Amino acid sequence: MSTREKIVQQADLLGYRGEKREEYLKQEFKVLAERAARKEELEAERAAKKEEAERTAKKEDAERAARKEELEAERAAKKEEAERAAKLELEKMRLETEMKMLQAKIQAGIVKEETVCNASRFNDASAKHPKLPHFQDGKDDLDIWLTRFERFAESNSWSRDKWSSSLCALLTGRALDYYGRLSLEQAQDYEKVKLALMKRYDLTEDGYRRKFRSCKPAEGESPDMFSVRIVTYLDRWIELSRTEKSYEKLKDLIVREQFMYACPEDLATSLREKDLPTLERIAKEADLFLQARHRKLCDQPRRVFQNNARPKMDPVRLIEPEKKLNSGQRTGEARVGVADQRLCFKCKKIGHIARYCTAVDTTSTMKKAGAGVVLKATEVNTAAVKKPTEGSTMK
Repeated sequence: MSTREKIVQQADLLGYRGEKREEYLKQEFKVLAERAARKEELEAERAAKKEEAERTAKKEDAERAARKEELEAERAAKKEEAERAAKLELEKMRLETEMKMLQAKIQAGIVKEETVCNASRFNDASAKHPKLPHFQDGKDDLDIWLTRFERFAESNSWSRDKWSSSLCALLTGRALDYYGRLSLEQAQDYEKVKLALMKRYDLTEDGYRRKFRSCKPAEGESPDMFSVRIVTYLDRWIELSRTEKSYEKLKDLIVREQFMYACPEDLATSLREKDLPTLERIAKEADLFLQARHRKLCDQPRRVFQNNARPKMDPVRLIEPEKKLNSGQRTGEARVGVADQRLCFKCKKIGHIARYCTAVDTTSTMKKAGAGVVLKATEVNTAAVKKPTEGSTMK
């Protein structure tokens, strides 16, 4: 007997008739349906939890298996490294033993010293001289040469602690002299040696910035080669400035550089010395600098000349200041023409002095012309007076 049949039988036993019976059955059937729905919901929830638990267990099993494989790989790598180190140590001990035996035989007079020299060549495989051309000071580009050196060292699997000594064997001229001035600790660290040499040859952030701004095609350089060189300068500039390669960071770098370029020289020098990381900091420091000197950003610092000496003036620059300003020159170069606002007393124009004025002075020309006429008339009269005298003398 089903549950619904039991409910109907229960209604009959209770003696319900008519509407009361219908209401009772409706209420009981509703409760029965709710119980069935709740039961299904609980079963679905139980099934979902079971499925989630199984999924989690599988994931944990996979992670444990991966971790186990990773540990086994690490263990195998460590074991292999230990075996390699042990073999190298045994080989080193064997070579040292052979050297001691040879030295003992030399002392005993059995073997010549040349044999020991030949045997010492095998003492360290990394002691071979690198098969690279020497760095020619003044001829080779240090940046390109160091890149080639590093690629050669990596391709030949050199131990990094040997790079510095191998580099030293290839240096010449000023590079070798500068290497010799480093301390023993610095000379043994390749990165410190590389950084010191790059500073010595102006391969710094500011150096690459200037190279990027001023580079021109070299003789025999193709457009592709020139474009690669420009990109290399820019990449080095960004790398040495420790700038992230994102739009905002690169924009900040370019705007900072342009701000420094447009500033007065003393302000730009002060800002560069502080190595400020953001444009906001630079603007704040520039504002403090100008406030302390009661100046504006557009003002130029007054030049001080020693021993009351006056600067040498350029006649061309004084005569044509407007042309200089309109020729599209850089801001720093155009300032020289703007700075001179003196008045010419000959042509009444600003920008030069009478000494360098090219205007024609009609008054002085007329005076000179009149003086020339008077001089010629005087010469004629003098000649007329002299002629009779000369004739009387001849008589």
